[in-house]
Amino acid sequence: MKKLNIEIIINGHSLTLEEVILAARGYEDGNGDHHYPVITLSDDAKKTIGAKRTELEKRIEAGDVIYGVNTGCGINKGTILPTEVIDDYQRYYIPAHCVQFGAYFPEEVVRATMILRVNSFATGYSAMRLETCEKILEFYNQGIIPCVPEQGSVGSSGDLAPLAHVAAALTGLPDQRVYISEGDPQTRLGPMPVLEALDKKGVKPIVLRAKEAMGLTNGATFTLALGLLTIHDAERLFHFSDLAAALSLEAIRGEKAAFDPRLIGIRNHAGAVRTAKIIRNLIFGSKRMTQKAQNICLPAEEGIKKYDKQGKPVPRVQDAYSFRAYPPVAGCAHDAFLYAKKAFVDEINAATDNPLLFEKEDGPGFEALSGGNFHGEPLGQALDFLKIALQQIANISDRRFYALTMPSTSYGLPANLGGQTERDLNTGFMIQQYSTAAAVSENKILCHPSVVDSIPTSANQEDYVSMSATASRHAARVLYNTRFVIASEILAAAQGISLTEADLAKEDCASLGEKTGRAYEIIRQQISAMDDDRMLCVDVDKMIELMEGDELLSVTQ
Repeated sequence: MKKLNIEIIINGHSLTLEEVILAARGYEDGNGDHHYPVITLSDDAKKTIGAKRTELEKRIEAGDVIYGVNTGCGINKGTILPTEVIDDYQRYYIPAHCVQFGAYFPEEVVRATMILRVNSFATGYSAMRLETCEKILEFYNQGIIPCVPEQGSVGSSGDLAPLAHVAAALTGLPDQRVYISEGDPQTRLGPMPVLEALDKKGVKPIVLRAKEAMGLTNGATFTLALGLLTIHDAERLFHFSDLAAALSLEAIRGEKAAFDPRLIGIRNHAGAVRTAKIIRNLIFGSKRMTQKAQNICLPAEEGIKKYDKQGKPVPRVQDAYSFRAYPPVAGCAHDAFLYAKKAFVDEINAATDNPLLFEKEDGPGFEALSGGNFHGEPLGQALDFLKIALQQIANISDRRFYALTMPSTSYGLPANLGGQTERDLNTGFMIQQYSTAAAVSENKILCHPSVVDSIPTSANQEDYVSMSATASRHAARVLYNTRFVIASEILAAAQGISLTEADLAKEDCASLGEKTGRAYEIIRQQISAMDDDRMLCVDVDKMIELMEGDELLSVTQ
């Protein structure tokens, strides 16, 4: 089959979230081989970049004093640089900013950062040289990806330090390390010294000119890149949160009244209305969630089920909060997610450098305006909201999981969801729930809002920073933990359904809803019910793999 080549053309105005994810993660061709798209600048963007750069150079020749161009940076803003040393200043600026520490960012984050930075330059306002923009894309297209430690950015003036490590690779600083692809894009080499990598690839480093060192580092672009990847994955996860809730309701033969549109509609919260409708759609046609099914006394329910004086089962009135209050909890969480997504999508095509070059409003010519477009606060705040939203669906998921492990709260599911054959010896899902408890407890610590924790830098010149990079790293970790919790609940709910199938089938009450039934079928095709104890971590990994595919996702939509 012919190799599939995908190109993304950057113009500074129309880059999409989907294209950023594609550039970051690549794609599979018809042969199952992994590739990355080719990234290029549009002709119009090239013209804009060139024209603005020419204007900046005219301003320099005219003797205009422009911050970061012919002055020092930060508290050194009052130091005027003679024209003859401006280019030399670029050589000092980059290594002084390479101060990150910790583990390296995943390559996908750096890939996304590289194209987002070029897209910002493509607006022309940064007045970067075309050669520098194309050098970043050459590195990307050649598979030369800088190694960037994760920690060290305060989110102002943007992600200075991590972006400096990208610039260090572009300029060939000997101590900077990179990854490279060799032949197959999946064959990765490194970390290796950048000069060794450039020699292997036949690529030359670039020499920066006026303003370019600062231009490469100004902007919360690592925050943006990691945040966009997290938002993309979180959007999928909300679908599986809904599925987990629906399957757990099926497992306990839950009450449907809490999802009635008449009840939900009178509170006027769009998220709750939307979520309740999704649950109704997932469980539609269920015979488990009927009064007839609820009246059946399962073996583990003996001594727990209540009867009236006539010996009839007392009708179930309402389920625990984690089941019946799911629409308002998950609904407002999803609304917070939508806010975060909008903030990040708006930033994709933003100009975030400082200073930026504009046409004068009061006559011909151009002027450089200094401000705070680089500040990570809008992104950090959105990420703080996102962290909380993800923790909401994780926490309520863990509570449902816990309820499933006890006959008294699960309406008769076997204790700890232990298997059928050696029930007295099986620990079942008890310890798996310990792990979800650990995950949600870690989330609570990570959900401390980052943007309220500003700390002054640069002799108080940069006195209010965003800590947006911390917010992005924590949000990514909260997402990771939440995915684990929801995958665990789905497995537990499926186990509960499996353990009660035979007893409910006797009364023709075992059938699931149309969509929950299909989801259960897909799960059981890959993961069998647990008859006796086994390594549940293997099952969770399989469940997460199913959640990353399209078949199970399609059931939830």
